[in-house]
Amino acid sequence: MINPNQKHTTPLPIWRGWGWVIVIILYLTSCGDIENEYSNHAAYLRYDNSSHLDQTIGAALTGLTTNIFCRIYVTKPSQLNFQNNQGISSTVKLAARETQSPLALGLNNETGIIVGYGFGGTLYCYDACCANCYNNGKMFNLLSVNTSGIATCSQCNRQYDLTNNGLSPQGGRLERYFATASGQPVVLLVNNHYY
Repeated sequence: MINPNQKHTTPLPIWRGWGWVIVIILYLTSCGDIENEYSNHAAYLRYDNSSHLDQTIGAALTGLTTNIFCRIYVTKPSQLNFQNNQGISSTVKLAARETQSPLALGLNNETGIIVGYGFGGTLYCYDACCANCYNNGKMFNLLSVNTSGIATCSQCNRQYDLTNNGLSPQGGRLERYFATASGQPVVLLVNNHYY
């Protein structure tokens, strides 16, 4: 028979006493350098390929292939230019509704950005300027990209692996922007610190 005046206590499981310690450890070790993975520079582009069906950008954004990277840049206000590392180039004239969205292609619209999938199905979006030259005060030196996904600066000869987070064997890495691609035909959204 249970005595109603007697207090019954159940010992806490051992993990409950350590719960706050586990939470702190998880907080301190999670996410690593995720904040530093993306550039502090603004970039914004929303491009819907369903209205243009451009194969140059489409090949880089299928997600089925790696090492196809496409540079996107502007030479005239109402058009986008595409140039991929497979030697294909094209230009699309933007419709009036498309020009109403802001356009910020990284550090400089004329050099633009580079997008494509690396190993493991990761979509990468980089600035098309050499990060080493830019950080040393030499503005907007354009990168050339070979068919293996290696970008090379014509001025300082630094190379960057576009399939591997834009890292350079000589040290440093490219400015990377947050981007997503979804649907078929693809809608590309680059939105990095754009307010």
